[in-house]
Amino acid sequence: MDWIGAGLLVLGAVVGTLNAATGVGWGIIVVPTLFLIPSLTPQQAVAVSILAYLFNSLVASFENVRGGLIVWNYAVYLSIGAVVGGVVGAHLLQSFSALTLKRIVGVAVIAAGAQLLINR
Repeated sequence: MDWIGAGLLVLGAVVGTLNAATGVGWGIIVVPTLFLIPSLTPQQAVAVSILAYLFNSLVASFENVRGGLIVWNYAVYLSIGAVVGGVVGAHLLQSFSALTLKRIVGVAVIAAGAQLLINR
């Protein structure tokens, strides 16, 4: 395992824990971090992040079902919308230039940070 693999293993564990405990973190931390890996295009960084998040989400969802925390009717509606959004978003990802994608992520990160700082 090289230093990038070791770093990604630690990043996945830390952000996976943060995301499963708070629902915040994956796209805001992992995607910009993956942008720093020279061998990945921004589109590949997003795709790698989404695939890794799938596994974090599956395990956390299983534990939340076991804990009785799921409100099923809300989860079903949100999931149907997420499937539609996933198809549309994956197609959009392929059409964005690297610069456009970095700018979109940058704006989203700044907006998320501002929202967290402003709302108490």
